[in-house]
Amino acid sequence: MIVTATANPVLSQLLVKFMQDAREFVGSKLFPYFFTPLQSAAYYVFDRENMLNAPTSIARGPGGPYTRTRMRLSDDTYNCREYGHEEPVDDRERKKYSIAFDADAAAVRRLAYILALNYEQRVQAAAATLSGNTPSATWDDYTNSNPMADVDAARESIHNATGLDPNLMVISRPVYFKLKEHPKILDKIKYTQRGIVLPEILAAVFQVDEVAVAGGIQNAAAEGQTVNPANIWGKDVYLAHVNAAQDLQAPTFGRTFAWTEETGPEGVLIESYRDETIRADVHRARQDADEKILGAEAGYRISGAIA
Repeated sequence: MIVTATANPVLSQLLVKFMQDAREFVGSKLFPYFFTPLQSAAYYVFDRENMLNAPTSIARGPGGPYTRTRMRLSDDTYNCREYGHEEPVDDRERKKYSIAFDADAAAVRRLAYILALNYEQRVQAAAATLSGNTPSATWDDYTNSNPMADVDAARESIHNATGLDPNLMVISRPVYFKLKEHPKILDKIKYTQRGIVLPEILAAVFQVDEVAVAGGIQNAAAEGQTVNPANIWGKDVYLAHVNAAQDLQAPTFGRTFAWTEETGPEGVLIESYRDETIRADVHRARQDADEKILGAEAGYRISGAIA
């Protein structure tokens, strides 16, 4: 007998915490969540003309009206899609735990990883559609490359197109390990910082608010073939201006629309039910989301930053 699934608020909070603590995943930094009660709707895409076409004649005479500005906005639509996965906690397996609840927490931790991994892959696939350039020398060529100059060129491309500066830089762990040993970076910080180049030091070097180091691993092999672990974000670097405010008119590179009517205020949910046919409690993790680029000009991809 299978009992109807119901929302499990305690395990849902565990799921949220596990996903928030998953530091290897950076998707929600690049595509901040926008929580919406509507599964599908039209929304406004920010036009760069709003930043560049500011009125320049705003003098007012006595008794005259003030000049006014209305946001120029383009239409697009989002359509949240359901993603989910289940894991049963077998009665016999539960008895192995000194605290029964720990078996449920372990299952939720695995569900959180699967949900976060799939979300990360979707964000990376969307971001990879960005245009950009390949550096003339890859950053692991310590003699000829200049990462600061390459990032400066990307920053100016964003700024010249939008009037905005990038505030986020996403790099994979392989790129990070090459950058932290780069002689030009070590030389730049030698009088002001300790020799260990942490992500926050790179953020200062590259003049962004945050350098997010992405460490998520996926299986790059086809189904049924030998496992081939690979970093989700590969060898590319992404710069973007992002804004996590719950304001659809705020300029930002991308957003993740999350349907809260189905998944609650945090955008993810655990449902639980009893399945007597297998003598197990089953926990189901669900997410309803759509990842959208709202302002492509506010992002830039440096392709193949390392060899």
